[in-house]
Amino acid sequence: MKILSWETFLQSRAEKPIAASVGVFDGVHRGHKRLIDLVKNKTPSMESCVITFRENPKRILRPSSFRGSIYSLEKKLEVLESEGLDICVLIDFSTDFGTLSGAEFLGLLKKAHLGFLTVGPNFKCGHKMDTNAAALVEICGKLGIEALVAEPVLYSGHPVSSTRIRNAIVEGRLSEVSDMLGRPYEIEYEAVRNPLTSVSDAPRADEGKGGTVLQPRPGTLLPPDGIYELCLDSGRDQKCLEAFIKDGLIRLDDRASGGSVRSAIITMVSRECKEK
Repeated sequence: MKILSWETFLQSRAEKPIAASVGVFDGVHRGHKRLIDLVKNKTPSMESCVITFRENPKRILRPSSFRGSIYSLEKKLEVLESEGLDICVLIDFSTDFGTLSGAEFLGLLKKAHLGFLTVGPNFKCGHKMDTNAAALVEICGKLGIEALVAEPVLYSGHPVSSTRIRNAIVEGRLSEVSDMLGRPYEIEYEAVRNPLTSVSDAPRADEGKGGTVLQPRPGTLLPPDGIYELCLDSGRDQKCLEAFIKDGLIRLDDRASGGSVRSAIITMVSRECKEK
């Protein structure tokens, strides 16, 4: 998968038309997977592409209400690449980019040889979100771009969305999170072996006897404090064990390997929060 900046994408001239979907793609959940499949259905006559953001625009536009991202940029790119896409375009969201109207944005995509675009029914883009999915289809028609508004993927009768998944994570409903993502929820962390200080008031009497404290990366979404079963995957083998989440840290009685870990290798599964 080629990773292009927005500027490089606009300057390049693809030999084939491009089939794309546009969005934040936080979590690359089952709804996103439907969009990706529609894009890939246009190959090999078109190149498959996702146009997304390096950083969630909500962090810039509404920082006080932004809870955090489901995935880091690295993890998002890893999942997108696993889908077999040809291109991923990364937009550095800025106030200047935010002044583009929806029509201007789509016009730039046309110049970049976009031939097909698919989005979800709640999609909006442009300055002050001036272009919804229906308007996008109309504008694309005038530009000669085939456009399709995809049907939402439903879970428990309601559309799967990144917002819904974020809410489920912070409320500890991890089985629902896994169902909506289509994979277990993973957390990127740093591991510290045998801390000298313990996590106070953990829901177990022997919690101060050592073990490993996992420090999640900044901005990581965690479920409520309590007891969980976690599976650690070192790339060679996997083991599941009991862990405590308390005050933004994850404590394992077992001694996990130390050091800094860039990739997501810890997965919360099975047992949800017992105590808060």
